[in-house]
Amino acid sequence: ALTRNGAGWQSRFPLPRWDELWIDGPDGRMQAWLASPAAGGDEPLPTVLHIHGGPTGGWAPGGTMDSTMLTGHGYRVLMPNIRGSNTFGSDWIRALDGRWGDIDAADALAAVDHVIALGLADPQRLGVMGLSYGGYLTQWLVGVTDRFAGAVAENGVANQVSAWGNSYFGVHFNRRARLGDPLSREGMERLWSTSPISNVSSITTPLLMLQAEEDRICPMPDNEQLFTALRVLGREVELITYPEEHHDMKSTGRPDRRIDRMKRILAWFDRWVRGIES
Repeated sequence: ALTRNGAGWQSRFPLPRWDELWIDGPDGRMQAWLASPAAGGDEPLPTVLHIHGGPTGGWAPGGTMDSTMLTGHGYRVLMPNIRGSNTFGSDWIRALDGRWGDIDAADALAAVDHVIALGLADPQRLGVMGLSYGGYLTQWLVGVTDRFAGAVAENGVANQVSAWGNSYFGVHFNRRARLGDPLSREGMERLWSTSPISNVSSITTPLLMLQAEEDRICPMPDNEQLFTALRVLGREVELITYPEEHHDMKSTGRPDRRIDRMKRILAWFDRWVRGIES
């Protein structure tokens, strides 16, 4: 039997409108979900590109707390299932092996181009966000394009060389994802070439970094390197750390910290994407 027990709180919030998009991506048709304000119409709105983790995660029309929050404040949220995403077959997943920062970035930007061409996204008011691998690709994108007015990276990967040794399963993950290892100069340079920190001098997008201090999957020291480098360069960056929290803090963290996280995300995008000072 179906039940709505425990779902009463949702009645206080307008749920997003969900549209399924099929995009002509660089390697064929690509699915994306677009969450919009319930009464948003079809005009161009500030839009946040939301990148899932994994990278073998995947978006579905069920939505997330983040998409509900952002659409409730007037944003569209674009959630593409770029190459590497699950549910689209092994070839779609394997295409990303060893090609982080390459085909994934191309797919993500193709999805952005698509919603702009539809007249649904304002190209001058774009944001990008993600957790874990999504944090990695967020940090990568702002180093290779200045199209985004603001970015939020949560528990990302900034330096593939150090993550290989610092992540509790970095060695095994790199083998599975065919990212390589730093056991030779060639391997180290390959990992460095796919590291967001290698592009740090090109990052001009204001970046909010959120980090769970007890994350052993994407450890804090890795992202401290990017934060430090951006501060030395005088760029707009903030690093917020959450003690005693782990990788998926947004779902399992202490409630007050989960609220703090969401308030910071909204304030960051309001400030840099919409130009609204809190």
